[in-house]
Amino acid sequence: MQKIKTTVDVRTLLFLDMLIMIFMLISGKPEVTLCSFIVAAAVPVITELNLFGNFSFRTGCLKMRCSKSCYLHDLELVDLFDNASYRTGLLYGVLVCYTVLFAVLFSYYQLILHVHVPMFQSAVFSVIGIVAFIVQRTIPFMLLGTVIQKQKNISEITMALDRMRLPRGVILSIAVMFRYFPAIKDDFLVIIDAMKLKGLYTSKHAAMLHPIRTMEFVLVPMLFKSLKTAEELSCAALVKGIENTGKKTSYFDVKLRPIDAVFSLAAITVLTASMYAKLF
Repeated sequence: MQKIKTTVDVRTLLFLDMLIMIFMLISGKPEVTLCSFIVAAAVPVITELNLFGNFSFRTGCLKMRCSKSCYLHDLELVDLFDNASYRTGLLYGVLVCYTVLFAVLFSYYQLILHVHVPMFQSAVFSVIGIVAFIVQRTIPFMLLGTVIQKQKNISEITMALDRMRLPRGVILSIAVMFRYFPAIKDDFLVIIDAMKLKGLYTSKHAAMLHPIRTMEFVLVPMLFKSLKTAEELSCAALVKGIENTGKKTSYFDVKLRPIDAVFSLAAITVLTASMYAKLF
């Protein structure tokens, strides 16, 4: 049985995240910020170039190119790829949203820096400019985090972290974290439905008029639900053998390839050039 060949390795994405962080800390130049976003935006495009690899879909099954051309049913792979087209469209939609947000904030910040208008010198516009500066520099990190969450499977992430020889406790914490955030959304919707049944939540307008009461009704059950969810996810990871000291196998062919080296070198080159470029 052939393994799934991924495009850009998870370790490469983590390296790019750390690389962008280092360049952001070294320099506050707008060229560095712009190139950091370009590098981060190139990740979802490259990772989606060969998403399906050697797989094809027929009648809801996953056909693997193995010696007997067998069909696999009821596997985690099916759950990963059955909505692949939807996930690809969602990932590109997120990319467009981040691009528009970055373009607006970046343009606004450059506008108040280079266009000397008395209105832009007021305290309100100065505060908005500071917020725009901070948010635009965090967008590359958020974009890379979204790519890892949406495009990479938790099994691939844990296998890549295991190859990095990280402690088991760290791997378990990261695995629970990636499973935990989607569970929070489901728990929140359940709590809102329960409040509606009890007449505690009538509309968004009423909830905004009484923020303290709304936070009390939402946060208290959310805390207890979060503790239970985290415990269940930890137990599920332990049952699946995440703490097993033996050699682990995976459906994913997790290894560094030439594309990882090329993409990493290109990112280093672009970010280094941005340190010396003068565009603004």
